[in-house]
Amino acid sequence: MAVELALTPDSRWDIDTDGLVRAARDAGFSALGIPAGRVNTEAAASFASAGLHCHELLALVIAEDETATVFSAQRLAEAAAVIGARWVNAVFRVGLTDETAKVIERCAAILAEAGAGMAVEFSPLGPVTSIRTGLEVVAAAGTDRAGLLIDTWHFFLGDSTWEDLAHVPLEQIAYIQFDDAPVPESDNLMRETMHRRVMPGDGVFELDRFASTLLDRGFDGVVSVEVLNRELRALPVPEFARRAYASSARYWS
Repeated sequence: MAVELALTPDSRWDIDTDGLVRAARDAGFSALGIPAGRVNTEAAASFASAGLHCHELLALVIAEDETATVFSAQRLAEAAAVIGARWVNAVFRVGLTDETAKVIERCAAILAEAGAGMAVEFSPLGPVTSIRTGLEVVAAAGTDRAGLLIDTWHFFLGDSTWEDLAHVPLEQIAYIQFDDAPVPESDNLMRETMHRRVMPGDGVFELDRFASTLLDRGFDGVVSVEVLNRELRALPVPEFARRAYASSARYWS
């Protein structure tokens, strides 16, 4: 498989880091994301002994408070250096302006010094809503220090288009977060995204078309499965990870 499958953990899982690492490895994943609060030398040793690498560190919030945002970037850079994270996930409470562009560029530079890139995540729940606006933020951060994170939930329920996906520069994609969802049961999108995602193939997203749109153009990057679901959280994490891998691999092989 040219595409690398990774796992984005649910912060609500009740499992220690070593158990999480073993669950991801045994399910077949070769990379695992980790919240910054879990990072220490023991976690790094656990990743190394399992033969996993860290593709994403969670998460940098670009917010109104410039000082707090920059401080958070510095702390995340320290954690990224310890765990060897390739990317630091960045989410946005503010949109792109002349002023925020300076903060975004500064944060990307801080992360780059630690060997990590800024993974710009667009979302219909925030001011950076689409592939198009996400790429504008990547440009502001510096294309040598940032990339676009494309989450299928955000793609299908946001205002990106198939044309956007067909023309996004592959070299500017940090990685994909992969998931499915049923038809929304309410207009509470926060509840929908945090508690009602489902395993790939169990929802209504056109995931075959999504994957083939990228694969047919030569995409061979990281696809990280992120399924946030209230009922599925009751599963033992090793079983969840096995289901996540099995349900996703067929789309990317």
